[in-house]
Amino acid sequence: MPRRLPKRLGAPTAVALPRVVDRLGFLYLDTVRIDADRNGVCARVEFDDGKEERVYLPTAGIACVLLGPGTSTTHESVKRLTKDGAAIIHVGDGGVRCYSAFLNDSTSVRLLDRQVEIVSDPERKMTAAKLMYRMRFPEPPPEEVSLSALRGLEGSRMKALYRALAQQHGVRAFKRSYDPDDFDAQDSVNKAYTSANQALYAMATAVILSLGASPALGIVHHGQQRAFALDIADLYKAEVSAPLAFSLHKSTMADRDARYRLREDFRLLRLIPRMIDDIYRVLEMPRGERPERGDIVDLWDPDGNVASGVNYGEEVG
Repeated sequence: MPRRLPKRLGAPTAVALPRVVDRLGFLYLDTVRIDADRNGVCARVEFDDGKEERVYLPTAGIACVLLGPGTSTTHESVKRLTKDGAAIIHVGDGGVRCYSAFLNDSTSVRLLDRQVEIVSDPERKMTAAKLMYRMRFPEPPPEEVSLSALRGLEGSRMKALYRALAQQHGVRAFKRSYDPDDFDAQDSVNKAYTSANQALYAMATAVILSLGASPALGIVHHGQQRAFALDIADLYKAEVSAPLAFSLHKSTMADRDARYRLREDFRLLRLIPRMIDDIYRVLEMPRGERPERGDIVDLWDPDGNVASGVNYGEEVG
Protein backbone atom coordinates (compact mmCIF):
# COMPACT_ATOMS: atom_id res chain seq x y z
CA MET A 1 0.00 0.00 0.00
CA PRO A 2 1.19 3.55 -0.61
CA ARG A 3 2.66 5.38 2.37
CA ARG A 4 1.68 8.92 3.26
CA LEU A 5 3.72 11.10 5.56
CA PRO A 6 1.62 12.64 8.37
CA LYS A 7 0.68 16.25 7.73
CA ARG A 8 1.71 18.84 10.32
CA LEU A 9 1.38 22.56 9.77
CA GLY A 10 1.44 22.15 6.03
CA ALA A 11 3.86 19.24 5.99
CA PRO A 12 4.58 17.54 2.65
CA THR A 13 2.55 14.75 1.23
CA ALA A 14 4.59 11.79 0.05
CA VAL A 15 3.18 8.62 -1.40
CA ALA A 16 5.75 5.94 -2.16
CA LEU A 17 4.29 3.17 -4.26
CA PRO A 18 5.59 -0.40 -4.03
CA ARG A 19 8.25 -1.56 -6.44
CA VAL A 20 6.26 -3.45 -9.05
CA VAL A 21 9.24 -4.61 -11.11
CA ASP A 22 12.96 -4.68 -10.47
CA ARG A 23 14.38 -1.18 -10.03
CA LEU A 24 11.07 0.49 -10.70
CA GLY A 25 9.33 2.74 -8.21
CA PHE A 26 7.15 5.85 -8.20
CA LEU A 27 7.16 8.70 -5.69
CA TYR A 28 4.53 11.44 -5.39
CA LEU A 29 5.41 14.63 -3.50
CA ASP A 30 3.70 17.95 -2.88
CA THR A 31 4.28 21.06 -0.74
CA VAL A 32 8.00 20.39 -0.42
CA ARG A 33 11.31 21.71 -1.70
CA ILE A 34 13.48 19.11 -3.41
CA ASP A 35 17.07 19.86 -2.52
CA ALA A 36 20.46 18.17 -2.60
CA ASP A 37 23.31 18.14 -0.11
CA ARG A 38 26.33 15.98 0.67
CA ASN A 39 24.04 13.23 1.96
CA GLY A 40 21.89 12.99 -1.15
CA VAL A 41 18.60 14.32 -2.52
CA CYS A 42 15.98 15.23 0.05
CA ALA A 43 12.45 16.56 0.31
CA ARG A 44 12.35 19.28 2.98
CA VAL A 45 9.74 21.54 4.48
CA GLU A 46 9.93 24.40 6.96
CA PHE A 47 7.18 24.67 9.57
CA ASP A 48 5.68 27.78 11.07
CA ASP A 49 7.54 27.14 14.33
CA GLY A 50 10.87 27.40 12.50
CA LYS A 51 11.61 23.68 12.54
CA GLU A 52 12.64 21.85 9.40
CA GLU A 53 11.97 18.28 8.38
CA ARG A 54 13.97 16.36 5.76
CA VAL A 55 13.26 13.05 4.07
CA TYR A 56 16.06 11.64 1.92
CA LEU A 57 14.96 9.99 -1.31
CA PRO A 58 16.26 6.59 -2.50
CA THR A 59 17.15 8.00 -5.91
CA ALA A 60 18.69 4.80 -7.26
CA GLY A 61 15.39 2.95 -6.84
CA ILE A 62 13.03 5.61 -8.18
CA ALA A 63 11.92 5.44 -11.80
CA CYS A 64 9.55 8.40 -11.64
CA VAL A 65 9.02 11.40 -9.36
CA LEU A 66 5.56 12.95 -9.57
CA LEU A 67 5.77 16.57 -8.40
CA GLY A 68 2.46 17.97 -7.16
CA PRO A 69 1.47 21.55 -6.26
CA GLY A 70 3.73 23.53 -3.95
CA THR A 71 6.91 21.75 -4.97
CA SER A 72 10.12 23.43 -6.03
CA THR A 73 13.40 21.91 -7.14
CA THR A 74 17.01 23.00 -7.21
CA HIS A 75 19.24 22.51 -10.22
CA GLU A 76 21.46 20.07 -8.31
CA SER A 77 18.53 17.92 -7.14
CA VAL A 78 17.18 17.56 -10.68
CA LYS A 79 20.68 16.79 -11.93
CA ARG A 80 21.13 13.98 -9.39
CA LEU A 81 17.66 12.52 -9.85
CA THR A 82 17.96 12.35 -13.61
CA LYS A 83 21.52 11.09 -13.39
CA ASP A 84 20.15 8.10 -11.52
CA GLY A 85 17.58 7.60 -14.28
CA ALA A 86 14.41 9.06 -12.78
CA ALA A 87 11.73 10.70 -14.89
CA ILE A 88 10.40 13.95 -13.41
CA ILE A 89 6.75 14.70 -14.09
CA HIS A 90 4.74 17.71 -12.93
CA VAL A 91 1.20 16.74 -11.96
CA GLY A 92 -1.85 18.23 -10.29
CA ASP A 93 -2.89 17.67 -6.68
CA GLY A 94 -3.02 13.94 -5.99
CA GLY A 95 -1.83 13.19 -9.50
CA VAL A 96 -5.10 14.21 -11.16
CA ARG A 97 -3.44 16.21 -13.95
CA CYS A 98 -0.26 15.83 -16.00
CA TYR A 99 1.31 19.13 -17.02
CA SER A 100 4.81 18.31 -18.25
CA ALA A 101 7.46 15.63 -18.16
CA PHE A 102 11.23 15.46 -18.37
CA LEU A 103 12.91 12.19 -19.32
CA ASN A 104 16.57 11.51 -18.77
CA ASP A 105 18.79 10.32 -21.62
CA SER A 106 19.09 6.99 -19.83
CA THR A 107 15.35 6.26 -20.22
CA SER A 108 15.15 3.08 -22.26
CA VAL A 109 13.49 3.18 -25.69
CA ARG A 110 12.94 -0.58 -25.90
CA LEU A 111 9.29 -0.25 -24.93
CA LEU A 112 8.82 2.55 -27.47
CA ASP A 113 10.43 0.38 -30.16
CA ARG A 114 7.99 -2.43 -29.31
CA GLN A 115 5.08 0.01 -29.39
CA VAL A 116 6.07 1.25 -32.86
CA GLU A 117 6.37 -2.34 -34.10
CA ILE A 118 2.87 -3.18 -32.89
CA VAL A 119 1.23 -0.01 -34.19
CA SER A 120 2.92 -0.49 -37.60
CA ASP A 121 1.87 -4.13 -37.99
CA PRO A 122 -1.88 -4.54 -38.75
CA GLU A 123 -2.02 -8.10 -37.39
CA ARG A 124 -0.22 -7.31 -34.14
CA LYS A 125 -2.25 -4.14 -33.72
CA MET A 126 -5.46 -6.12 -34.16
CA THR A 127 -4.30 -8.62 -31.54
CA ALA A 128 -3.45 -5.81 -29.12
CA ALA A 129 -6.78 -4.05 -29.74
CA LYS A 130 -8.74 -7.23 -29.06
CA LEU A 131 -6.70 -7.83 -25.93
CA MET A 132 -7.48 -4.34 -24.63
CA TYR A 133 -11.20 -4.89 -25.09
CA ARG A 134 -11.04 -8.28 -23.38
CA MET A 135 -9.16 -6.79 -20.43
CA ARG A 136 -12.20 -4.64 -19.66
CA PHE A 137 -14.57 -7.57 -19.14
CA PRO A 138 -14.91 -9.32 -15.76
CA GLU A 139 -15.33 -12.56 -17.71
CA PRO A 140 -13.47 -12.85 -21.03
CA PRO A 141 -15.60 -12.92 -24.20
CA PRO A 142 -15.18 -15.69 -26.80
CA GLU A 143 -11.77 -15.84 -28.43
CA GLU A 144 -13.02 -15.94 -32.01
CA VAL A 145 -14.87 -12.64 -32.14
CA SER A 146 -14.33 -9.64 -34.41
CA LEU A 147 -13.14 -6.24 -33.27
CA SER A 148 -16.47 -4.66 -34.19
CA ALA A 149 -18.28 -7.30 -32.12
CA LEU A 150 -16.01 -6.55 -29.15
CA ARG A 151 -16.84 -2.86 -29.47
CA GLY A 152 -20.51 -3.71 -29.41
CA LEU A 153 -20.16 -6.01 -26.40
CA GLU A 154 -18.20 -3.34 -24.54
CA GLY A 155 -20.82 -0.71 -25.35
CA SER A 156 -23.59 -2.97 -24.05
CA ARG A 157 -21.59 -3.73 -20.91
CA MET A 158 -21.14 -0.03 -20.12
CA LYS A 159 -24.84 0.69 -20.70
CA ALA A 160 -25.71 -2.13 -18.29
CA LEU A 161 -23.25 -0.70 -15.76
CA TYR A 162 -24.84 2.74 -16.04
CA ARG A 163 -28.29 1.26 -15.47
CA ALA A 164 -27.11 -0.64 -12.41
CA LEU A 165 -25.35 2.39 -10.91
CA ALA A 166 -28.32 4.63 -11.67
CA GLN A 167 -30.64 2.22 -9.89
CA GLN A 168 -28.25 1.91 -6.95
CA HIS A 169 -28.06 5.69 -6.46
CA GLY A 170 -31.62 6.58 -7.45
CA VAL A 171 -30.65 8.43 -10.62
CA ARG A 172 -33.37 8.60 -13.23
CA ALA A 173 -32.91 8.32 -16.99
CA PHE A 174 -29.14 8.74 -17.13
CA LYS A 175 -27.53 9.19 -20.54
CA ARG A 176 -23.82 9.64 -21.02
CA SER A 177 -23.12 12.95 -22.75
CA TYR A 178 -20.24 15.38 -23.04
CA ASP A 179 -20.41 18.81 -24.64
CA PRO A 180 -17.10 20.69 -24.28
CA ASP A 181 -18.78 23.84 -25.60
CA ASP A 182 -21.45 23.81 -22.89
CA PHE A 183 -20.01 21.88 -19.95
CA ASP A 184 -22.22 23.59 -17.35
CA ALA A 185 -25.39 22.41 -19.08
CA GLN A 186 -24.63 18.79 -18.18
CA ASP A 187 -25.99 17.01 -15.13
CA SER A 188 -23.87 16.27 -12.07
CA VAL A 189 -23.12 12.66 -13.01
CA ASN A 190 -21.80 13.60 -16.44
CA LYS A 191 -19.72 16.44 -15.00
CA ALA A 192 -18.15 14.15 -12.41
CA TYR A 193 -17.62 11.39 -14.97
CA THR A 194 -15.83 13.73 -17.38
CA SER A 195 -13.65 15.17 -14.61
CA ALA A 196 -12.69 11.72 -13.31
CA ASN A 197 -11.88 10.52 -16.82
CA GLN A 198 -9.65 13.52 -17.44
CA ALA A 199 -7.74 12.64 -14.28
CA LEU A 200 -7.39 9.05 -15.49
CA TYR A 201 -6.01 10.28 -18.81
CA ALA A 202 -3.47 12.43 -17.00
CA MET A 203 -2.21 9.60 -14.81
CA ALA A 204 -2.02 7.22 -17.78
CA THR A 205 -0.01 9.86 -19.66
CA ALA A 206 2.42 10.24 -16.75
CA VAL A 207 2.95 6.49 -16.42
CA ILE A 208 3.39 5.95 -20.17
CA LEU A 209 5.98 8.73 -20.36
CA SER A 210 7.88 7.46 -17.35
CA LEU A 211 8.21 4.03 -18.98
CA GLY A 212 9.63 5.55 -22.14
CA ALA A 213 6.62 4.83 -24.37
CA SER A 214 4.58 7.32 -26.40
CA PRO A 215 1.12 8.56 -25.33
CA ALA A 216 0.39 9.41 -28.99
CA LEU A 217 0.79 5.94 -30.56
CA GLY A 218 -2.59 4.45 -29.74
CA ILE A 219 -3.89 0.93 -30.32
CA VAL A 220 -7.65 1.50 -30.23
CA HIS A 221 -7.67 5.31 -30.33
CA HIS A 222 -5.96 7.20 -33.12
CA GLY A 223 -5.16 10.74 -34.22
CA GLN A 224 -4.57 12.48 -30.90
CA GLN A 225 -1.43 13.20 -28.84
CA ARG A 226 -2.83 11.16 -25.93
CA ALA A 227 -4.34 8.31 -27.97
CA PHE A 228 -2.52 5.55 -26.09
CA ALA A 229 -3.28 7.25 -22.76
CA LEU A 230 -6.97 7.08 -23.71
CA ASP A 231 -6.52 3.38 -24.49
CA ILE A 232 -5.03 2.65 -21.07
CA ALA A 233 -7.48 4.85 -19.14
CA ASP A 234 -10.43 3.01 -20.72
CA LEU A 235 -9.34 -0.14 -18.88
CA TYR A 236 -10.32 1.39 -15.52
CA LYS A 237 -13.32 3.64 -16.15
CA ALA A 238 -15.85 1.00 -15.13
CA GLU A 239 -14.28 0.60 -11.69
CA VAL A 240 -12.95 4.11 -11.02
CA SER A 241 -14.74 6.87 -12.94
CA ALA A 242 -18.27 5.54 -13.31
CA PRO A 243 -18.97 4.54 -9.67
CA LEU A 244 -17.43 7.79 -8.43
CA ALA A 245 -19.54 9.87 -10.84
CA PHE A 246 -22.85 8.30 -9.80
CA SER A 247 -21.97 8.69 -6.12
CA LEU A 248 -21.77 12.47 -6.72
CA HIS A 249 -25.17 12.81 -8.43
CA LYS A 250 -26.41 15.20 -5.72
CA SER A 251 -23.32 17.38 -5.73
CA THR A 252 -23.64 20.99 -6.87
CA MET A 253 -19.95 21.03 -7.87
CA ALA A 254 -19.56 17.49 -9.12
CA ASP A 255 -16.52 18.07 -11.34
CA ARG A 256 -14.56 19.64 -8.47
CA ASP A 257 -15.71 17.01 -5.98
CA ALA A 258 -14.64 14.21 -8.32
CA ARG A 259 -11.12 15.60 -8.47
CA TYR A 260 -11.04 16.04 -4.68
CA ARG A 261 -12.21 12.47 -4.07
CA LEU A 262 -9.58 11.05 -6.43
CA ARG A 263 -6.95 13.21 -4.79
CA GLU A 264 -7.85 12.56 -1.16
CA ASP A 265 -8.28 8.81 -1.64
CA PHE A 266 -5.11 8.53 -3.78
CA ARG A 267 -7.06 6.17 -6.02
CA LEU A 268 -5.04 7.03 -9.11
CA LEU A 269 -1.70 6.65 -7.33
CA ARG A 270 -2.74 3.22 -6.07
CA LEU A 271 -3.60 2.28 -9.63
CA ILE A 272 -0.07 2.87 -10.94
CA PRO A 273 1.44 -0.62 -10.32
CA ARG A 274 -1.45 -2.29 -12.13
CA MET A 275 -1.30 0.27 -14.93
CA ILE A 276 2.38 -0.49 -15.49
CA ASP A 277 1.75 -4.22 -15.76
CA ASP A 278 -1.16 -3.64 -18.16
CA ILE A 279 0.95 -1.41 -20.41
CA TYR A 280 3.68 -4.03 -20.59
CA ARG A 281 1.10 -6.71 -21.30
CA VAL A 282 -0.50 -4.76 -24.17
CA LEU A 283 2.91 -3.99 -25.68
CA GLU A 284 4.02 -7.63 -25.52
CA MET A 285 6.80 -7.02 -23.02
CA PRO A 286 7.08 -10.04 -20.65
CA ARG A 287 8.54 -9.47 -17.22
CA GLY A 288 11.89 -11.00 -18.19
CA GLU A 289 12.26 -8.60 -21.13
CA ARG A 290 11.33 -5.38 -19.35
CA PRO A 291 13.96 -2.73 -20.05
CA GLU A 292 16.56 -1.58 -17.61
CA ARG A 293 17.89 1.96 -17.55
CA GLY A 294 20.75 3.15 -19.66
CA ASP A 295 20.33 1.11 -22.83
CA ILE A 296 23.34 1.46 -25.14
CA VAL A 297 22.88 3.74 -28.13
CA ASP A 298 23.48 2.01 -31.48
CA LEU A 299 23.37 3.06 -35.12
CA TRP A 300 20.61 1.42 -37.14
CA ASP A 301 21.58 -0.91 -39.98
CA PRO A 302 19.26 -3.22 -41.96
CA ASP A 303 21.69 -6.11 -41.36
CA GLY A 304 21.81 -5.43 -37.61
CA ASN A 305 22.63 -2.40 -35.50
CA VAL A 306 26.25 -1.29 -35.20
CA ALA A 307 28.05 0.55 -32.43
CA SER A 308 27.81 4.32 -32.21
CA GLY A 309 30.76 6.57 -31.43
CA VAL A 310 32.89 4.89 -34.07
CA ASN A 311 34.34 6.53 -37.20
CA TYR A 312 33.41 4.30 -40.12
CA GLY A 313 35.33 6.41 -42.67
CA GLU A 314 37.78 3.58 -43.43
CA GLU A 315 34.92 1.39 -44.64
CA VAL A 316 34.36 3.59 -47.74
CA GLY A 317 36.72 4.56 -50.54
